[in-house]
Amino acid sequence: MTSVRTLFLAAALLSHLLSHLGSAAATGQNGGPSPAAKLGGPAAGVLGSGRVFNIVEWDGGELPGVYERSAQLPLTVEDVRKLAASEFGDEAILRMLRERRCACDASVDALLELKKTGVSQAVVEAVSLHSLPPNRSLDLVISLDFEGLGGEAAVSTTARRGYLYLIIPDGGRERVFIGNLRTILAGRWQREAMVDNTDLLLPKNVRRITFAAQVPLRTYGARSALVFTSTKPDIYSATDIPDADRQGALEFAFNYPPSSVERRCSLQALYRQDALVPGSWHMERSHFECEWE
Repeated sequence: MTSVRTLFLAAALLSHLLSHLGSAAATGQNGGPSPAAKLGGPAAGVLGSGRVFNIVEWDGGELPGVYERSAQLPLTVEDVRKLAASEFGDEAILRMLRERRCACDASVDALLELKKTGVSQAVVEAVSLHSLPPNRSLDLVISLDFEGLGGEAAVSTTARRGYLYLIIPDGGRERVFIGNLRTILAGRWQREAMVDNTDLLLPKNVRRITFAAQVPLRTYGARSALVFTSTKPDIYSATDIPDADRQGALEFAFNYPPSSVERRCSLQALYRQDALVPGSWHMERSHFECEWE
């Protein structure tokens, strides 16, 4: 009887251990996703706080719709200062803040600075209460246009510089976004279309592929996004960029606000087939811009 009971307890213990190991394998040692888990996909939430992002893992990502502006946008800190300086009563300013909210920096330092300019304590408290949530991430859309897809039975996946990079500083770190042109050109993606840019003199077809995700961006203020192409697949920061690639890099300055109605940035890049080597692609131009209101 004792031996049977002992065997039963041993089997129960083994089952518990196997279940625990299976759970650990799925979540990873630190409770996060396992190394095999896909990092991108549909943008249901902000991607992990890592530093390097492979944009092809965002295939099919859907972002929130662009904010449809109402008749009046939220107030700003400067709006509040102007209203207070123009002798608007506290009740009127408080009502506007309740109705329209405030795209404000509501940090302690910002509130103290607002108080120093003569804004009443009641209004300062209302700014803190009715401010929009602080920005902690970006809705990032990357669209790649490939111009000149006709004339060959098989479209080439070769590019002189086969990797597209976007680097955005974030305080003491950098967010690095990479796309492998060979993979992108060879694949079939959920968000791709043929765009007809034909004119009377130069018929041309453009294949447009779009990737999108919400990505972390924690710190605020002025910065520059860096866009370039490279032959290297292992660039993890701006210090890794070879001199030859750095010469062709483009910088796009923008100011990341503490809070805003929108936080959507987009990178558009145009690739063309090489005039001398039709089987090869090169980036013709790129553009990066952000929308906050």
